[in-house]
Parts: sequence; structure tokens; C-alpha cells
Amino acid sequence: MSRTPSPERFLQAETAPHRERSIGRALLAAVALLVLVAGVPAALIAFTGPPPFPHSWPDRDTLTSPIGVDTLLTVLTFVVWLAWLHFVACVAAELSSAVRGRGVPRSIPLGGGSQRIARVLVSALIVTGIAAGQASALTTAHEPTPQPTHSVSATHQTTATPQEKPAVAHVTSNNPLAGKKVYVVKAPHAHRHDSLWDIADKHLGDGRRYTEIYELNKERAQPDGQRLHLARLIMPGWNLIMPEDAVGVSRVPIEHVPEQRTEEKPPKHTTEVHPRVRVDDHGSQAGHAEQADHGDHAGQADGGAGVAQTDTRFRLPSDLLGGGLLTAGLLALLLIERRRRRGSDPDQAATTAEVAIRVGGDPSRSIALDHALRALGGSCEASGVPLPPIFAVLVDDEWIELLLAPAQGKAPAPWHDLDDGRRWRIARAAVGPDTGGPAPYPALVCLGRDEDGRDVLVDLEAASGAVSIHGDAVVAREVANSVAVQLATNPWADLLEVTAWSLPDGLDEILSDRLRVVRDLDALLPELEQADAEPGVLTGQVSRSMDEIPQYVVLGAPPGDDAATRLAALAGRRSSGFGLLVAGPVPGARWQLFADESGVLRIPALDLIVRASRLTEKSLDLVTDLLASARSTAAADPAGQVRVPQSGRAGDDSSWVTANVRVGVLGRLDIRSPRMIEPARLPLATEVATFLALHPGGVHPSVLAASVWPGGVTTEVRDATVQRVREWLGTDSQGAHQLRIDATGRLYLGSEVAVDWDCFCELIRRSRTAQTTRDERELLRRAMHLVRGQFLSDRVPGTYSWLARVHLERLIPDLVIHAAHRLAELSIGDDDPAGAANAARAGLRLAVSSERLWQDLLVAEYRRGGHAAAEQVVHLLGEAAQAQGLTPSAETESLIEELLPGRTTVRRVG
Repeated sequence: MSRTPSPERFLQAETAPHRERSIGRALLAAVALLVLVAGVPAALIAFTGPPPFPHSWPDRDTLTSPIGVDTLLTVLTFVVWLAWLHFVACVAAELSSAVRGRGVPRSIPLGGGSQRIARVLVSALIVTGIAAGQASALTTAHEPTPQPTHSVSATHQTTATPQEKPAVAHVTSNNPLAGKKVYVVKAPHAHRHDSLWDIADKHLGDGRRYTEIYELNKERAQPDGQRLHLARLIMPGWNLIMPEDAVGVSRVPIEHVPEQRTEEKPPKHTTEVHPRVRVDDHGSQAGHAEQADHGDHAGQADGGAGVAQTDTRFRLPSDLLGGGLLTAGLLALLLIERRRRRGSDPDQAATTAEVAIRVGGDPSRSIALDHALRALGGSCEASGVPLPPIFAVLVDDEWIELLLAPAQGKAPAPWHDLDDGRRWRIARAAVGPDTGGPAPYPALVCLGRDEDGRDVLVDLEAASGAVSIHGDAVVAREVANSVAVQLATNPWADLLEVTAWSLPDGLDEILSDRLRVVRDLDALLPELEQADAEPGVLTGQVSRSMDEIPQYVVLGAPPGDDAATRLAALAGRRSSGFGLLVAGPVPGARWQLFADESGVLRIPALDLIVRASRLTEKSLDLVTDLLASARSTAAADPAGQVRVPQSGRAGDDSSWVTANVRVGVLGRLDIRSPRMIEPARLPLATEVATFLALHPGGVHPSVLAASVWPGGVTTEVRDATVQRVREWLGTDSQGAHQLRIDATGRLYLGSEVAVDWDCFCELIRRSRTAQTTRDERELLRRAMHLVRGQFLSDRVPGTYSWLARVHLERLIPDLVIHAAHRLAELSIGDDDPAGAANAARAGLRLAVSSERLWQDLLVAEYRRGGHAAAEQVVHLLGEAAQAQGLTPSAETESLIEELLPGRTTVRRVG
């Protein structure tokens, strides 16, 4: 039996020592305020006299006379008086806000640290002083301690010891929150704090209803033992009961658990569903994927990970898990940022979001749609057919279907027109590679996925007016968040500008050169109207001039009547591209969508119901943190060396060549075994074997389950898969299974399984202790021979999401680049430019965006083949930069200018 984490598990009676500490903190806060507010001026008057206010304008002699000690002391005294007055103003603002209960007060100009100190002291005085005093008055010495509520879980069982009698677990729903809508107060983020006013405004539609929330929760014990006494003072983690008409707030379920008995017998393997389990970022084998030493759960029975499994901190965000095309764009942006620079490691929460993005993203659909739409423009131009006037697109794993209004026949091959030209369709298999053409439909955004698994997209420009989302205000706002992010990150859009209003400030941190958040909508309108008034060369959605940048506006709340009218006029007549989406009802909206509290979105224009594509503010914060870590600059090793991890396996390239079972990750994923496995089961078996190969210290089965099946898996499926992989990999020369389990229950691969990454590390390690440069060069050459391509390339999208929790995607390129660069240096030093060029090319096979290796290749080819060879390298560099979304640095440009005067690379476009 396990305890189910729920809000009531924190309830406890307030003890006397706690109240004594609270009163002590209140007294200290009062003394500190008294000293700062009254003691400071008293001391100044005692030592320096009254405040040095000037009584007349200074004359010329005063201004030109030397500054003496008395003058300096007078100025310093005046500055101290000003600082004191500023602090008193901060204290007054905090006290006023506390008395009125209006949430966090406005910032005092230049407040900074002074206001933070005032807030801490006032909060300590009010919260720990008044609250403790009132609580002690309400609580008697004989008040019973609330009993925690338990529920029986099928994922974890305990075995009665011989000393224990069979127990009866009778669980009833005595949770005081059961059946009620409960809001959990969020932790502060970016200097923003939850307040009752903001909560009421967001979930009740009117901030003035904060008093209703206060009345429902005042004097009620909170998880940290405190109670709500003042409407402005709420703490992160508190559980606030909400009125029944609150939207976007979950209801605590009422649990009725029947009596169950535990018997004195060993536990059996029952059907155990593994939710996501935390995987620690710090493995015992540095540089490899983290080992299975995951807190207290490693080595326990399968149910032993129950605490981590039910901990909501490690639960994958559902909106990102179902993100589809939204998360595909975010994942592409994240990978581009990581290719541009060597960022820092994200924290645990952001890493969890990355796992969800990798699981939920569907890059194959996103890429196919991008290629199909760009190729459609070229096909229509070549056939003399106008671009079809689409208003929606349906995408699944087999087809891409365009919905047209009005109908248009004669679709160019390989498209087929259906339903008298009202639909155009192309098979996914018929979509060719990227043609590099312009993006004809940048306003396409995914609203969600229907019951048939199709992504449903609409074109905001095709509405020729406002698109409004009625119904649940919170869900509508989250859909607006998703639309704004999609517009900025979708691959089928080139140049555009997205403006958001009444949406979270963090949106503009996604891609600031495309997406901005404004606070004053009225000030924005003249700018949009001025741009609309400028004459364009071409008109119409599908005949837009290449130098015209479309504008899209996403509003998180209905605007005023005047703003709505002016925006609707822009959407109805703008020639250079304009789209408007509003979370809320707007008069005269051309398309109206309807969202309910569960996240279902109804699209009457398409007669479809979809599970809405949403982005919550919490997930947005995690995504921005994730991108911020990728955009940061990590500190380089002062010694200039890249750490070589210890794998625990012996062997070099000769072991790799002769091994019967080997796992190749330095390029296209390749596992070779003398035995066969069913083709349909090969992808999953390959991922399990790869996961174990990159965890040489072994992993517990529950960690394997949480990593390979992030959505959950039963024990039977997990164990059957492990047994299948064991049979596939076979036995070693001694007859033991290649996939083994140790005494603590960890799964690991035997020493005769060769992993190219381990062999590479062994050769690099030897090269660093080589006695001669010739030996070092030979070892490096052998190591680089193992590099076949990009790390784990050609893996199926949506799989291998556990890579987000390891550091190999950064460590492996770092070590390969360092080794290739060192080999190129040694080759140039030995007057072997051909060898240096081969070393650089070997490294670029895995790290194509490494400018250091491109520079090595440029120098080597210039020395070997002169200007012609260097020109070819510059051409390849330009193609790689455009393909990777990169811009060559000034250092690379200066090197090109030095070797090839007047020549530059082809810079990134868009």
C-alpha cells in the first residue's frame, strides 16, 4: 500500500515551538523596522543635527571654492537622509498594500533592494506575527492532529513481516478538499507573484471577486501549517478552494476505496504501470548517460519508485506531450540554438519539458508539410496554375489534404483534386525534398488533432477578418499562446512579424526577432494602419511581394470596441498579409471557435472537433528556460581539454571490428547481432539496447521503463521486451547472456558488447598519454575512423526522448571536435595538409556546424590546393550554414577574407 500524494498530506497541527519561532521572527522584524524607520533619523539628528536642507541658491564663490571635509560630510549626510526617505516610502507602500489587500504593490522607482528588504520585514511582521497570534488564539492545547488520507495503489505493494499481523486498510474520502475546485498557488517567476486578485481575474473573470476566494479559505490550515489571514498574503504551494464557477481549475476527485487485506506472502509481479520516473542528471560514470543510481529508488523492487513516479515535479507537461506541430517547431528551434553555440545544461524542470517536447513533437509531419507547400508553389508556377486559395489543411501519416474555398481544379502533379476541386491531396510518400522555394502560406497554424489523428490547421489570412475563440477563457488563452508560438517557429513561414497582446511576457523570449509582446494595444494600431497604407506592388494572399512582411496579431483577451473595429478592418482589406486571432468573443468575427474546460475545440467552419493545441503559462516558462540555457555561453575548460568519460568497458577499434555484438551511435544508429528479431519489434529493441549501451553502470528496470516508455508501460510489456532483447543479443564466448542483471536488479550489457563511443573514448584517452606526436596522431586517426555521421542519426521521431536527460548530445560533439582539431593541428605541423583535411572532414561528419573544423578544413585545403580548393570549401560552408540555420562568425569571415580577398560565405537567410 502506498500513500497517494494529495494536498491534505501536508495538514498538521501548529505546534507550540512553531508558534514561538513565528512570534520571535515577528519581534525581530518589528525591531528591525523600528531601527530603520526611527533609529536612523534619530542617530542622524544626534550626530549631525537637522537635515541639511539648503536655504538659498549657491553663489559663484560657493560653487568655485575648494571642497572641504565639512562640505563632503554635509553631502554624504544629505544622501543618507534621501536613502532613508526612500526606504520609508517603500515600507509605506508595502504596509498600505497589506492593509488594502490589493496583492503585490507597485514597484517604487529605484526601489530594488530597498523595497525587497521592506517587503521581507513587513511580511515577516504580518505573516509570522499576526498569523501566529491569531492561530494560537484559535488552537487549543488539546486540538487533535488531522489524520492523513491514504489510498491503495496498484503500483506499489508492501509485504507484511513475520511480526506483523494482516492489516485491514479501510480508506474513506475524508479529504476536506475532495470534490472541490482547488487552485495551487504558484511560485514567484520573473518577479511576478500570485495574488488573489490575479487568480480571481484569471479563473473567475473579475479580479474584484478575490473576496470570495478569501472567504472560502480564511483561517483554513495550509500545507506549510500557516493560515490565510490577510487577502494579500498567500504563499506558494497553498491550496485555495475556488468558487464552483471557476474555470481552468482542477477538481480534487472523491475517492471511495473498498476494504482490502494484505496477506503474509511474497509479493507477486502484478500489472504495474510506470509513470515517468526522475532520471538524475549526475550519473556515477561522468560523461555517459546517467547511471541507475537514482536516489533511494535504485535497486528496489519495481514498486519502489512509487514516490518518484507520483511526484508531480517529474510529470511530463500534458500540453507539450500533445503538442504535435507546436512542439515540432519548438524542438527544431532548440536544436538550432544548440548548434549555434555551446550552451549550458538546463535544470531538472526544463529538462522534463524537453523530454515532453521530444515525445510529443512530430517533426516528420512538420517537415513533410513544409516541403509539400514550398514545392506546390513551384509546381503551380511551372504549370501556369494559380496557387489554390486554401483555408485549412489536414495532415496525417499518409496524406496532406488542402481544403479550398472557392474550389479550384487542375491540381498539378503529384497533387490530386477531389470533390470538384474543393480538396487537393498528396500522399506523404510523394512529397519530395526541400525545393528551397518561398513559403506561400505562412499563416497556417495548427488548432489541434482530431479523433482520426489528423492535425487540423487553418489559415488566419483566409478568414479575412477576426478568428475568435469562445468558451473557457483559460483554454482560449492557452490556444492563443500556442498560435503565437507556432507563427514564430513553424518551418513553412519565412519572414513575418507576430504581435501578441494580453499574453504572457515570456512569449517574446521564444524568438524575439519574429514575436513581440506589447502592453499598449492602442499605441500599436497606428503602426499597423500605417503599414497597411503603404502601397504594394502585388496584392492578394498568394501573390504577395517578396519584400512585404506579413503581420499577425494574437490577442489574449477581447479588445475594446474601437480597437476591435480597427483590427477587423485591417484583417478584411490588408493586401500584404494580415491575420487576427482573439481569445474571447469579438463582434463581427468571421470564424468562431468554441473551447470547453476540458480542452476540446469545436471548429464549425470545418465541422470538426479537435483536442486543442495549447501552451500553458507554466510550460511556456519551462520552454523559455530551456531556450535560455541553450542560448547561454558555457564556460570553457581553462586547460583547453574536453573530459573523456570512463565507460567501464575495455576495448578499442580492434574490439569494435571483431565483436559479435556491437552498438554504433557515432553516426546512423546501427546494432549488429548474429541473431534475428521480428522486423516490427526491431525499433523498440534497438532503443532498449542503445539505452543500456550508453548506461555502462547499469539501470534499474523501473528507470528503463520510465525512459523508453515515458507515457507509461506495464511490467509484463517491459519484462517481455527485455527478454526479447536478451534473446536477440545472444550469449558471449562463455555462454552468458550479453544482457545481464546484477545482484541489485540492474540491467547491463556484458563486456563483449562493443560500443563505438566507448572505443572512441579509449583511443582518445591513450592519445593523451602517448610518448610521441607520431603515436598521438595515429591514435587520433584511428579514433576519428570510428566517426560515421551525426550522433544517433536516422532515429524515429518521438523516440529516444531520454536523450534530453543525458549530456551526450553535447559531450560527444565536443570530444569529436577537439580530437579532429588536434589531429588537424598535428597533421599541419607534419606538413600533411591532406591529413589535416581528412581529420576536419571526419569531425564534420558528426559536428557539421563546428566552425573550428570548417576553419581547419579551409586552411588545409588552401595549403593543399590553393584558391580553387579553398573556394570549394567556402561554397560547402555556405550551404551548410543555410541548411543548419547558422551565420558564420566574424572570425570565419576574416579568415576567408585573408585567404580569398573579396570572398564571403552565403549568410543565413530568414
